[in-house]
Amino acid sequence: MDYSKYTMSFKDLGFVLLKSAAVTLVIAYLFYDSIIPLIIFPLIFVYIFRQYKAEAVIKQKQRLTEEFMNALKILSANLLAGYSVENAWKEAEGEMHMMYGENSLMLAEIRDMNRKIKLNQTFEQVLSEFADRTEVEDIVNFADIFSFAKRSGGSFVDIIESTTYRMWTKYDTNRQIEVSVSAKKLEQKTMNYIPIVLLAFLKIASYDYMSALYRNFTGIIFMTICLGAYAMAIKLANRILSVNIGISK
Repeated sequence: MDYSKYTMSFKDLGFVLLKSAAVTLVIAYLFYDSIIPLIIFPLIFVYIFRQYKAEAVIKQKQRLTEEFMNALKILSANLLAGYSVENAWKEAEGEMHMMYGENSLMLAEIRDMNRKIKLNQTFEQVLSEFADRTEVEDIVNFADIFSFAKRSGGSFVDIIESTTYRMWTKYDTNRQIEVSVSAKKLEQKTMNYIPIVLLAFLKIASYDYMSALYRNFTGIIFMTICLGAYAMAIKLANRILSVNIGISK
C-alpha cells in the first residue's frame, strides 16, 4: 500500500461535492448576489478535492504511526522475553489483531512482512521496504537504527529497547502538542464562520444598505478583494496551526 496516496470512497466524494456546492453558493449569494459565480464550481470542487485527499493522507499516516508504535512496543517486549526478531514479529501479529481488529493498517503490513520472511527474506529487508513505502519519519528512522544495530555487533536487544523508549517519548510529546493545539484549531474553525454569518445577517437584515456592493463594477472589485483576503486569512490560520510532527520524511 502506498501511504502517500488515498483512495476516495463514494462517501468521501459525496461529502466533497456537497461542501463544494455549499461554498460556491455562499460566494455567489453573499459576495456577488448573482448566479454567474456558479461557473467557478469546478475550480472549487478540484481545490476542496485535493485538500480533502491531502488531509486524508495525513490522517492515514497518523493512524499508521500510532499502530506502528504499539507494534514496536510489542516487538521490544518479545525480544526481552528471548524471542528472535522473526518470532517476535510473528507474535506481534496476534497481539495487534487483538488490539485493533481486522481493520488495522499495521496488522495487514505485519502479515505481509511475515509472509515475506517465510519466503526467506530478512526482517531487515522487509522492514526497510515497508519504511520506504510509508515515508513516515518515525518508521524510516527505526528501520535505519535497526539496520545499524544488526551490523554493529553490540547488544542488539538493548539498542532496540532504548530506541523504542526514545521513540515513544517523542511520540507522546507530539501527541500532547497536538492535544494542546486542538482547542486553538476549534477556535479557528469557529472564527472562520463569523465573517460569513455577519455578512449573511447584514444582507438579510439590511439589504438596502448592502445593495450598493452588488451589480456594479466598484462593488464587484471590493467584494472580490474581501473574498481574497478572507480566503488568505483562513489559509494562513490553517498553516500556523498545522501540527504534523514526525509524519513525513
